[in-house]
Amino acid sequence: MRNYVKQWKCCFGFSYVGFAKTELQVGNRSALDVQLQMDMEQLNEVVVVGYGTQKRKDLSGSISRITSDEFLQPSTGSFDQMLQGKVAGVQINQTTGAPGGNVNILVRGVSSISGGNQPLYVIDGFPVDGGSNSNMRGYGGDSFSSANMASNTANRINPLSSINPSDIASIEILKDASATAIYGSRGSNGVVIITTKRGNYEKAQISLDMSYGYQEVANKLDLMNASQYANFVADGRDNAWVFSGGSIDDPNEVRNASSRVRPEFRDPGSLTTDTDWQDVIFRTAPVRNVQLSSRGGTDKTSFFISGGYFSQEGVVINSDYNRFNLRVNVDAQITDKVRIGTSTYGSYGYGRFANTESHYGQGGLLSNVLAASPTIPVYDNEGNYYFNQADVTDGLGFLANVLAVSEGSVDRRNVMNVYTNNYIEVDINENLMFRSSAGINYSSSNIRLWRSTAVPQYTSLNYPATAGATKMDNLNWLNENTLTFNKSFDNKHFLNAVAGFTAQKNSGDRLSAGASDFPTNYVTYLSGGIVNAGTQTLSEWSLLSVMARVNYSYDSKYLFTATLRRDGSSRFGSNFKWGSFPSFSLGYNISEEEFLSNADFLSNLKIRASYGISGNNQIGNYTHIGLLSARRYINESGLIPGLVPSSLANDDLTWEISKQTNFGIDLSLFQDRINLTADVYRDLKTDLLLAVQLPAASGFYSSVQNIGDVENKGFELGLNTVNIQKTNFTWNSNLTFSANRNEVLKLATEGGRISNSPFQITQVGYPVSSFYMINKLGIFMNSDELEGAALFHPRTEAGDIKFEDVNEDGVINQNDRKIVGDPWPDFVWGITNNFEWKNFNLNIAIVGSEGAQTYLESGGALMGSNGVQNGLALQDNRWRSEEDPGDGIIPRAIRSNHALGFGTSSHFLFDASFIRIRNVMLGYNMPEELVSRFRLTGMNVYASVANVYTFTDYPGYDPESSSTGDDVVNAGIDYLNYPLPRTYTLGLKITL
Repeated sequence: MRNYVKQWKCCFGFSYVGFAKTELQVGNRSALDVQLQMDMEQLNEVVVVGYGTQKRKDLSGSISRITSDEFLQPSTGSFDQMLQGKVAGVQINQTTGAPGGNVNILVRGVSSISGGNQPLYVIDGFPVDGGSNSNMRGYGGDSFSSANMASNTANRINPLSSINPSDIASIEILKDASATAIYGSRGSNGVVIITTKRGNYEKAQISLDMSYGYQEVANKLDLMNASQYANFVADGRDNAWVFSGGSIDDPNEVRNASSRVRPEFRDPGSLTTDTDWQDVIFRTAPVRNVQLSSRGGTDKTSFFISGGYFSQEGVVINSDYNRFNLRVNVDAQITDKVRIGTSTYGSYGYGRFANTESHYGQGGLLSNVLAASPTIPVYDNEGNYYFNQADVTDGLGFLANVLAVSEGSVDRRNVMNVYTNNYIEVDINENLMFRSSAGINYSSSNIRLWRSTAVPQYTSLNYPATAGATKMDNLNWLNENTLTFNKSFDNKHFLNAVAGFTAQKNSGDRLSAGASDFPTNYVTYLSGGIVNAGTQTLSEWSLLSVMARVNYSYDSKYLFTATLRRDGSSRFGSNFKWGSFPSFSLGYNISEEEFLSNADFLSNLKIRASYGISGNNQIGNYTHIGLLSARRYINESGLIPGLVPSSLANDDLTWEISKQTNFGIDLSLFQDRINLTADVYRDLKTDLLLAVQLPAASGFYSSVQNIGDVENKGFELGLNTVNIQKTNFTWNSNLTFSANRNEVLKLATEGGRISNSPFQITQVGYPVSSFYMINKLGIFMNSDELEGAALFHPRTEAGDIKFEDVNEDGVINQNDRKIVGDPWPDFVWGITNNFEWKNFNLNIAIVGSEGAQTYLESGGALMGSNGVQNGLALQDNRWRSEEDPGDGIIPRAIRSNHALGFGTSSHFLFDASFIRIRNVMLGYNMPEELVSRFRLTGMNVYASVANVYTFTDYPGYDPESSSTGDDVVNAGIDYLNYPLPRTYTLGLKITL
């Protein structure tokens, strides 16, 4: 694009919005060919705010922006993983290391108790929900009946992994209500606006990005070896036999079966097998990524086209994820006043997924390998998978060979996503523009599950095989129409106004079936058994909205924004179908004042304040309606199908409301060498949806009503600095810090509480989902400490766990449960350093979290102290005697539960704080003279390591693990999630 802005003597200057100015010597040339280079600093001044853009200096709300150059990491399947530690006020947790797995994004804390907590995602103007139903806590147990197989729709593929990260140009995160109110009833959890790359009015460029890497488990657990395990088993069974009245010297012949010790365990030195079962299922796995794109255009049309393939094999055997993607973005100037364009995207992902989250009695692979005796070999003498019934009978944490279990569990899935959003813009006059867009998002997914007889249900070996299949189709359409008015008055007053109307509808269809009674394990499809379970579900929601926003700026000093959106939703009761969501914000650019004109050190100083109301409508489609459920009843003919009421209607049901106040400051110093943004906020969530218990005479257990209040308040800081800027060397740093405090203010009853899980409650005065259990104080180190102590069991002895007697009644029981912590961090932070020396670039990203706690639900197997399963090597530090009391943390081993009380005690609750070296990447730009020989415009080679190392005291695979996936309210429960991989990558980028 040419724009002659000045001419003097022998030079021309060329400039265009968003591109760096270029000057050329004319000489004797009669024509000039000019190619402008993109100016990222100018582009960064423009921020997408929802239904429009604003200059950053004119923002009065709290919005963070990050470009692809700042977050792209190789060998990473979804963009949300890449954002961790890079945006203040946003907590990002990768809850699983599985290929294509779940990532949680929380904007300014947990917001809802029973509704969704994921932000709204807006992809090239198309709003989509981010929730994916990825709670895996019940997955393994659901695989032993055909009915549960048919209804097992827990999602293992993160819906955001369908988006190719290389296609993204920028991401804006709207955090305060002033920014999110334009999205009304869907904005209270924050809004993530994703803008993909578009063409330019230049000569077309072709870019190729290829990378190959390999993965390994980032943190393999330290388990007891064969010798330690043998001593542990003998110790536990001897103590149990003595507790029952026997002598430690009694032979096996006089002992009961549970107290017998194998002879070789009395002489661990004689053991010849020492198997680390983790090595049996973990592997080094490749990851591949190839992306090809082209962008360019003419003076009337621009385009961006991309296609690619991503493949990630899992570090756990029989797991992988693959994705094909294709994108076409086109913009065209039809006339001087009319523009049209399209954003069209398609992806197809498929893979195999491993059951890692369950108990080893439910086919869980990780608990299987961690519990199995290291004295058991993997293969027998004939090379077959080893199995001996005696190992099961003797209670050695072994029910089946993990290789047989892995092959006997099949979970295959695929998902297709096709999206298009098309627009037309018409300039009615120089100040007024009309825009209309229409889009469709269609997705289709298939789940095929199989469990063979090789997967036991606890000690029930050869349990009958089951299978399930589910097909889900979803169609979401959107139409938006807006008028945008821009005008300046006297070069002092600047006015921007947007008004519009939107309509959106979503339709979902699920068909599933289950089968059992398979005569063989070789036919794994439903047709191989008897189909005896199934269901079909149709579900719809719709949203109708009008909205308006006004931005006013006086002399670029005084800023004002007001927004109003009115939503009508099918999800709410007839008395509250419509709701209004207003907001306003003020900004003061102090640095524009005349009295600071000589403050050369000050580049920018702005203070901001905002207040607004937004909503949360993630509550399910038919909660307000009295529903019917299928039931059978008996008459003289036998069982007859029928329908019964299953829920009460509530015509007053409405959305959860967020009332948020925000104060912020933006400061830039020394010609933007230092840029600081800080915000403090209070977010009051009211009218939370809760199930209120009803009298039994009503015929219903509960009714959903708007009655709860929750408060989030916090502080967030973003700091960008140019530490060194020399001709051949620069060093930039980016620091983010976020602290949030969550408190429940109101529930259905005064001082009431809600049970979120067997280990968590929500109670007034405490954070949502606080851990509620018996509190472990330590270990009874000697018999003297037992005198007068409150005991869990009357025969508690030295070496057993000491618990807190909360009600001081002298007895330890469930009445002594108390709140002992919560899964929410006190603060999270991230720091990224970028170094450039000549053609080399080094990027180092570190993230951290402090104060969160995680309940290791698998602790019964890993730290059971029962002399059965193998487990963490820290159990070797157990109490053995008053003379050898261990570390004071691990109790004695005993095959009896009388003294343990582990199920609901803080013995398995751990500090999940961590510091992680998230990514280290080294790149090299090939010299221009070398690149030009190949007729290229650029070539870059790079190497990276992801998840380099994690510093933490958490004993599990990863402190961020959460088996509940995107069910954020139950976060902090770890039943051995898929471990996080460390990834080594080499890559090449070519531009021509």
